[in-house]
Amino acid sequence: MAVPGYVEGKDKNEILNALIGTAEIGSQVHEQQKMGIVVRCTEDMEKALGSLEKSMDENASANDKLAAKIYWLNVVLTIATVVGTIAAIAQIFIRK
Repeated sequence: MAVPGYVEGKDKNEILNALIGTAEIGSQVHEQQKMGIVVRCTEDMEKALGSLEKSMDENASANDKLAAKIYWLNVVLTIATVVGTIAAIAQIFIRK
């Protein structure tokens, strides 16, 4: 049987502060407060993991865009190198 009011609407710090002196160790109130802290910590971890997942998804998307830009930069640099090489070879043969 839950004892109302000891954890309802409170964050983990409020529950932790109330844990001291509120109930005797092993009582229903004390156990409810301990479990309330565990639940609040678990909720905080779930929220942090959700945020981390969102951040990782955004990072992966940005990496895909960067990879595409680098690919096309390499294509342009390769074309420029080939054109420069052809121009240099042509210049050698034209001078002779």
